[in-house]
Amino acid sequence: MNIRDRYKFEENGSEISFMPNYSFLRTLVWWLALGVLALPAIIYYFRDKMSGDQFKIAIGLWTVYMIYFLFDLFFMIPVKFIFDKSEKCIYRKLYFSRKLMHFDEMTYFVNDERGGHYYSIGKKRNQFVKNYRISNYFSGSKASERKEDEYIKEILCPVLIAVGIPLKQDEN
Repeated sequence: MNIRDRYKFEENGSEISFMPNYSFLRTLVWWLALGVLALPAIIYYFRDKMSGDQFKIAIGLWTVYMIYFLFDLFFMIPVKFIFDKSEKCIYRKLYFSRKLMHFDEMTYFVNDERGGHYYSIGKKRNQFVKNYRISNYFSGSKASERKEDEYIKEILCPVLIAVGIPLKQDEN
């Protein structure tokens, strides 16, 4: 799967759109399937081996697990960023489109977090208060650096060219 497929990147004459979390869909579905398969094991196997309170705790943990992954499936994966060239605006679409900012208000930056980093966009005046992650997490491994180079070349550069922002070079 190439980088454009992992981000569901689409570029036509009037807009650029991509989904930063789309690559997690396959992994998420596997975890959800594992959770569904775990329920019968919890009910049939552990019900007789646990006390009533332990069983309630196990079912409660399973419920939290499933709610967490269902939340990601319905509210994180389908997020799409749309860079509309004709209106010079950036939209964030979950189920409804919401205007985030104009092209001239946008800045991008690398956000370091938990041993990795990712690319974010935000308004120039309050970029560290409210920002939006537009890439997956990248670590320092060679495979991750290769994916980051592909991301910069195939996703970030076309977006920055459309917005009219020069690419910042990292000083490593």
